[in-house]
Amino acid sequence: MKSILDQIQVSGIVQIRDRLLKLDNPLRLESGEPSFDTPQHIKEAAIEAMAKNETHYVNSQGIVPLRTALTRKLAEQNGMQNSEADVLITNGGMHALYAAFSAITEEGDEIIIPTPNWTCVQWLITMTGAIPVHAPLLESNEFRFDLDQLESLIGPKTKAILINSPHNPTGAILTPEDLSQLLAIAERHNLFIISDEAYEHITYDDFQHTSIASLAQGNPELLKQIISVYTFSKSYAMTGWRLGYAVTSNAEVLSAMKKVVLYSANGINSVTQWAGLAAISGEQKFLAKMKSVFKHNRDLLLAGIQQSKLLSMTYTPKGAFYCFPKISDNWDGYEGDKSDVGFANYLIDNGKLGCTPGSIFGPGGNGFIRFSYACSTQMVEAAVENILRLA
Repeated sequence: MKSILDQIQVSGIVQIRDRLLKLDNPLRLESGEPSFDTPQHIKEAAIEAMAKNETHYVNSQGIVPLRTALTRKLAEQNGMQNSEADVLITNGGMHALYAAFSAITEEGDEIIIPTPNWTCVQWLITMTGAIPVHAPLLESNEFRFDLDQLESLIGPKTKAILINSPHNPTGAILTPEDLSQLLAIAERHNLFIISDEAYEHITYDDFQHTSIASLAQGNPELLKQIISVYTFSKSYAMTGWRLGYAVTSNAEVLSAMKKVVLYSANGINSVTQWAGLAAISGEQKFLAKMKSVFKHNRDLLLAGIQQSKLLSMTYTPKGAFYCFPKISDNWDGYEGDKSDVGFANYLIDNGKLGCTPGSIFGPGGNGFIRFSYACSTQMVEAAVENILRLA
């Protein structure tokens, strides 16, 4: 295990965050975290759970009321028919992904992942002893898979394809047609599909999120090849609560994932689970309000990028809360560095403007920069001023 851990890098996003926190009034567009606070009724549910002494060990799969409520949510919002036995509560979405990777792979197996993609995924896979294989997402294809190219990457050691829609860092959304073709590929090659749906509620301009499992409801055997992963972090501004869940009708896989959760965390915080129940069962107007602010922020940031001389975007993000512009080849560099890392340092040092180098998200991100517009509108406005001044 130590040799595996030696391969794993400290998150580049964390390194940038640490730099920004040393500055006065930095513009925090590097952070993929909603600026909203957790809604009051969710916090009150946690307080009530403590008052009722819901503070003891609970079912290692998650409390039944939460799992039952999630089956209703899955049916109503995701088009998925599952029992509470198909739901596993985890310590955030990352924990669910790690449990899924651990459950389906042996050392040396391969998992195909998008590039660019959320930084943690390749390291989670590496920690299991498996190998991430990168499938490029091209801006010319609206940051969606070239499915013929993806299928060409499948070999004898391939166990799964990871998808993430809406997508971090590009804001792309896979269409129902994309998802249907991915299902056909998985069925042809007997592969798992792990679907990271962290941003399921954050879509814009009449685009809708489609859960891939909803397209396989009439095929029980194919459904067993799908593991869907969700989190409360983005939809309910609960990043610090660390609450997520995985869903699969494959009892063997779920049993293995339960072991990972049991022996890595001995179950999930009981009070947090009661708060999660309040999140999905209570008032949902918060989602629409938050999404409206994010859309406004997206439009402001996109307009600023389109006026920039050193940044360009031909694609309008359809979901999540990120813009992923390309750095111009005409940029002269900063302190001798013409890479995206150098560009990020240039914006931080000269404008206190946080952003994330695209290369952090894998080889497909080289030459790009990620800006998050999940921060306040005031901060986005200041960031646009600095972009126009510096870039």
